[in-house]
This record gives sequence, structure tokens and C-alpha cells, in this order.
Amino acid sequence: MKIARVIPLKPPRQSSTTGLTRRGFVLLVVTIVVILLSLAAWSYANRMMVEQEATMMYGRDIEARMAAESAIEYAAIQIGQLQTEQTQDVFHNPALFRGHMMTEVDNPRGQCRFSILVPNELSSAQATSVRFGLARETARFNINRLTEFEGDDDDSTTPYDAISWIPGMTEDIANAIMDWIDSDEERRVGGAESADYQGLAVPYSARNAPMESIEELLQIQGITPALYYGEDANRNGMLDPNEDDGNESLPNDNADGILDIGFREFFTVSSKERNSTSMGEKKININGTILTELFDEIEEAFDTETATFIVAYRLWGNENADPATVKSLTVDQKELAQAISGSLTSQEGISITRNGMNLNQVSAYSFRSIYDVIDAQVEAEINNTPQTLTSPWTSGNLLEKMPAFEDSFTHVDDAVLDGRININIARREVLLAIPDMTESMADMIVSMRPPIEDSGVASSVMAVRGSPTWLLGESVVDLNTFRRLGPWLTTGGDVFSFQALGHFDQGGPTTRLEAMIDATQNPPRVIFQRDLTPLGRGFHPALLNGQ
Repeated sequence: MKIARVIPLKPPRQSSTTGLTRRGFVLLVVTIVVILLSLAAWSYANRMMVEQEATMMYGRDIEARMAAESAIEYAAIQIGQLQTEQTQDVFHNPALFRGHMMTEVDNPRGQCRFSILVPNELSSAQATSVRFGLARETARFNINRLTEFEGDDDDSTTPYDAISWIPGMTEDIANAIMDWIDSDEERRVGGAESADYQGLAVPYSARNAPMESIEELLQIQGITPALYYGEDANRNGMLDPNEDDGNESLPNDNADGILDIGFREFFTVSSKERNSTSMGEKKININGTILTELFDEIEEAFDTETATFIVAYRLWGNENADPATVKSLTVDQKELAQAISGSLTSQEGISITRNGMNLNQVSAYSFRSIYDVIDAQVEAEINNTPQTLTSPWTSGNLLEKMPAFEDSFTHVDDAVLDGRININIARREVLLAIPDMTESMADMIVSMRPPIEDSGVASSVMAVRGSPTWLLGESVVDLNTFRRLGPWLTTGGDVFSFQALGHFDQGGPTTRLEAMIDATQNPPRVIFQRDLTPLGRGFHPALLNGQ
């Protein structure tokens, strides 16, 4: 038997080409993994750099916002100092209000500052400049005073006549405003009352009372945002390219090279002034009811001559007065005065006298304003003898005597005076809202204002214009006209508005806030604040840096 021989089979021999392929594949995988890891690392590093940049920008934005908020507090401090240092210039004072440094740093890009500014209402119609300072609300017309133009038999001026100079104003809009602020629901021609507003998609009622905010104008029939805001889209008070290109870009404008500033720059409801002395004390009301107390108070504060003249004026009036400026007491006022004077007389019939004047009689006249005393002449009866009294305050000594008189006397008891117009800074259209103000007078007042320079307003000119009597002293108006204008005039104002900017030297985030501060109370209080940052920075850094 033959045994079969088993021959083992050899495994097939691997080729060298297959091994090289496998080793090349691993290298490719490793390369791809390295690339992916590198991309991930680069993406992570780049994201971290972006986050770091965003964090830095966020920090700079917070810094700019804090600077703008600090500017508001800084303005309140400067306003508070006005109560003791009235000569301080807060109208245009670049040294005080432009580029105020927060914290000094070595890197100019990181240097944060704040500036306080307002549109320059004294500039030309092109509105191409600003001033670094504060705006007094008395530069605007207090819309709540419109009711004084209705039902006055002595004045033919209508509410529309008063504000007809405001661009965009119509008689229908004026009537709608009157319907909004009067106390009834009787609709004027072209006006609107609560019944009209209740039919809107979002119904509401007419206020039928004085406005509390000037933005209520936007609720009144006929007043559109375009009328209220004008062409000033970013509210910087300057004519920017997009505000003078027609309909090419928002806002839509008429491309006439003149900025339409809108109703918001002409009207206010916040034009208030403290009715107190420079020392914060109560003023003497020359229209006081009890003449004996009035005489004693004036005599103690001034002298017998001053007290005698003021009280004599109340009793017998001014012989030199224009009939249009004479303000006699009403029947009710006379009856009240008679009752008071009767109560002061003893049962034995002993008369109450001061410096020879019998004060048991009823006062027949009152002052429309404190300026009625200028060049006044009273035919009085002193010690039962007719006597002519001449006013201590004359056209010749206005600069010498009137400042002290204005600081000490008032013609109302109110702690705050509301609605007078600052003749030194009000726009021409606002000046023309004053009863008896003519175009020629308004033009002269505007033309006589000193220019605004980097160093401030011409101090030598404004130093003698701290009182409205400069209109009389510089022959802008005659005496009788000035007496008629008197109740509306002021050169002060204790409610201030402005824009506060937080910004950096070499560009970067800018925060822009709009604020209003009421200084009729002590300390001054911020009563309004709004963020204007979404409207853009508004002002170029070069302007804020004084370049």
C-alpha cells in the first residue's frame, strides 16, 4: 500500500505595492486629522479674539454710557451753582461743557469724555452749528398759555394769531390744540374733542386741561410726526445731507437748504422760573391785598419813600399810564379789599394810616407787571392834601435801580412763574407770539444779539441784558409798549434741557442722552431723560474735540 504524501501549501506572497498603499492611507488620514484640528484651533482662537473684541467694545459702550449719565449729573451741579452764582455762563461755555475728561489715560483711543450741547437756536435758518451749554425752556412758547388769547375783550389777538408764525401751523391745528387744553367738550371749527378721538383704532379722550408733556401734541388731530419732529431725523439740530436730499433717503424733505426743526423746538409746557429772591427768600407781592401789611413789609425791606409810592399807586393809579395797560380791580376784588379794610378799622372809627395815607379805603388798581412802576406818576392824597408822587424807578436809572427792584418784588403770590418768554434767546417765531410784539421789534431783537464764539457769548453785551428793561434802555420799544409786553418778558428761566454725550477721542461708541432739569426746586431734579443713541451719534468727534 502506498501512503500518499501531503505537501503543505505556502501562503501567497504579499506584494510590496499593497503595503505601500496602506501606509499612504494612514498618512492621509493623519494629515486630514491634523488639518481639522488646526482649523478647529484656528476657529476657536478666532472666536476668542472676536469675543474679546466684542467684550472690549461692550466695555467701551458701557464707559460711554456712564460718561453721558455723568454729564447729566454734572449739568445738575452747574445749574445748582446758578442759584448762588448767577453770573456763570451756562448758555455757551465750551471750557465748561465740551470734551470734559472722565479719567485720563495714555492711549488716546481709550480716552473717554463727555460733552453737553444743544442746537444753536440763534444761528441762521440753515442750522449748521451747536452751542456747548444748556437751553432754557423759556426760549419756547408755553402752549398752555394759548387760553389767555381767548375771551379777552382788550386784546383782539386770537390763539391762531399768536402761533401763526410757527412753520406748519394752521388755524385748524390751533383750534384742535385749544380743544385739547380747554375745559369743555365744545368742538371748535376744524378742531377735535373726545368724541373724535374715541372713534380711533386706539381710543382716548382729550385732556381738557393744561398739557403735562409737550409730546401730547402728537395726540392732537392734524399734528403728524413730520410736523412735530420736522426734517431733523437724528435730532441734532443741524442740517445733515440726508435731511436735504428730497426723497432720496429718509426723512423726506423739500431739499431747500433749510432745516425744518418741527413743533417740538418752538413749544414747551415747562417754561418755569422761581419767584424768589437771589437768596431764595420770598419776594414782596406789590399786589398784596392788605395795604397796611404791604406798606410795612416794603418799608422794612427798603424805605418809606418806596413803600409810599407802591401803596399810593394801588390806591390812585398811574397818571402817565397808557389806558391799555391800566389794570383796575374787579368788583369781587374790590369787595374783598373793602371787607379787609373794614375789619382793620376799630369800632371807634379810628382810621389806619401810613405816612399820611388813609388805608381804610379800597385799593382801586393793581400791577400788570412790576415794570408798571417805570416813570409812573401818582396823584395821591397825603395828610388830606393832594400831592404828586414820582416813581423812584425811571427810564434814566434802569441799570442802577431796576435789578434790585426785580430781585425783591413780584406781582403774584405764586412760588413759580410759568410761561414767560426769554427775549435774549427765543426764536423770532416765538417772539412774535407775545401780544403787541411786531415784526420790526422782533427783527431788531434778533439782530442785536451778540455772536456765539468759542470763548462764549460776548459778555460785555450780555452783562447789561440781565433784565428785559434793556429793550427800553436800548430804544427797541417805547415805554407804553414795554409796559404792555411786560407780563410776558423774562431773561431767566429755571428749567433747562440739553443733550449729554459720552464719547471717545478717536471715535468708537457714542452714547447720546436727552435730559431736562428743573431748578425751581432745590436741589435741581432731573425730570426727563431719553436715550437718543439709536438715532446715531449725531455729532462728529472732531466737533466734540474742538477741531
